Formats: sequence, C-alpha cells, structure tokens
Amino acid sequence: MQKEKFKEPIEHGTAFIPVKVYSFYENYTSFFVSHHWHEEIELLYFEKGDFLLERNMVLEEVKEGDLIFLNRSELHQITGLKTPSIHHAIVFDLQILKFERYDMAQASVIAPLWNGGCRFLGHVGKEHAGYKELLDTYHKIMEIYKLQNSGWYLAIKAMLLFMFAQMEKHKLFLRRAKEEFKEGSYPIKEMKRVLKYIEEHYQEKITLAGLAAAAGMNEQYFCRFFRKMTGKTPITYLNDYRIEHAAEQLLSSDAKIMEICQENGFENISYFIKKFKESKGITPKEYRSR
Repeated sequence: MQKEKFKEPIEHGTAFIPVKVYSFYENYTSFFVSHHWHEEIELLYFEKGDFLLERNMVLEEVKEGDLIFLNRSELHQITGLKTPSIHHAIVFDLQILKFERYDMAQASVIAPLWNGGCRFLGHVGKEHAGYKELLDTYHKIMEIYKLQNSGWYLAIKAMLLFMFAQMEKHKLFLRRAKEEFKEGSYPIKEMKRVLKYIEEHYQEKITLAGLAAAAGMNEQYFCRFFRKMTGKTPITYLNDYRIEHAAEQLLSSDAKIMEICQENGFENISYFIKKFKESKGITPKEYRSR
C-alpha cells in the first residue's frame, strides 16, 4: 500500500548537492508554516522570537536561542508567536553522510537514524551542557554555505559529521527498539491522509464530507478528531492553508489579487480578503506592498 503522506513538495538543494540552508526574517507578520513532513533531516536554530512547534501533533514551546532537531518523516508545523522573528534551517539528505565502507559511525548513528532505530533528542536549550558547542558548529555550517568557497560542500559534510559527534558526546541520540518509535497513540497516519488530501485539492472546492472520507470517518467523528488533533476546525485549517499559499504568491508573482484568490480555492474575493486579514492582520494588497 502506498505510504500515506503530507510530504513537502520542495526539493532541498539538488540531487547532486542535497543540502540547503534557509533563513527566515519576519518583521510585519508572524511566521507560520503548516503541517508537512519530508525525508530530509532538519536542524533549526531560533535566533530571535518565541515559537510553537507541533511535532507529530504534540506541542512544544520554543524559546529564543533554542536548537531543534527534526527526524526524518516527522509531521511538523511551526508558528511564530511575535514579531520580529528570525530563525534558520539546515535541511539535508541523511544519505550524504553514508560512505561505501560500513564502519562504526554508520553502524551506531547514520544507519539507525535512517532506519528508525535511533532518533534525535529533538530540543536543546541554552541550559544544556552541549548547547554552546552545537551552536558554534551550526554557525560554521551557515557561514560555509553562505560563502561557498572551493570545497564548501565537503566542508559541510565534515561539519555535519562533527555535529553528530557532539550530539553523541552529549547523549542527544535516543536509541530504542524500533517499535518504541512508532507514532504512538496519536493517529498520525489518518492525519497525514487528510493533510495529503488538502495538499492535492486545496485549489478546488473541498467539502467537509470529502475531508471526512479521506480520513475514513463519518463527518461528526471527523470534526471532533480534527479539532482535537490541530486545535482548529477542518474549514479553519483549510482556509489557513490556502492563505499561506496565497501569501507566497503575493510575494513571488505579479498575479492579480483576484487571480490569486481563485487559484487558492476562494470563490469570493470579499471572503478571501476577510480571511487573509484575520490571518495576517493586514489586507493582501498591504501584505504585497510591505
């Protein structure tokens, strides 16, 4: 059976250089990225501001300066709680750290991270003994990526391995039987199925019945389930998802606001503007101009 997913449709880096560093600066509206997952490892540094991270439907408060390590396939969502905010992400394919010769590093860390026998201890704050070392290495990786001098990719691979060594030193890997890392009591698979349906159909007319069917539930139970999992009604979540896509288009294209409204599943421009302002605090026109 095909794996149910809400997989992020973005290629991080290229097939030949599968690593990318992102920096997010928000001055006017709070940062938000909706539920998604990807096969790559993601290492996050929250330089300024407070955030909420939702990892496999469990909320974590993220404070200024925190480091967050996301494992492969973890369903996650990030919400900024205030502006201005700054955070960074190093996203890479774990397989770039594999080598032809199978050695202790492969056996003890790389392979278990890949196959699920090992996970990151995902949240490191300033009070942790290894925090300063890890943050120094994180900054070095960002600087190497920014400059991209000759040999930069080799240097990043070496620094990622060095960061893993620091994590091992400070006991930041959790090793258990694979079954202990299952998605727990939360029905993550059902959520991924619904979120995938939204991802594929958000530009079309979506009904509550259609969402419930995607989850394999009746409408009444589905509404309770969805609100418990996300804290939002299905329609509110759908509107927020559409607004985020619309916001990206406002900044990355010259399309008319009416066109963006229709391309993101809103049939009524007045309703679109109302929901956009509820989400972002400003109108689509103001958002584009800022």
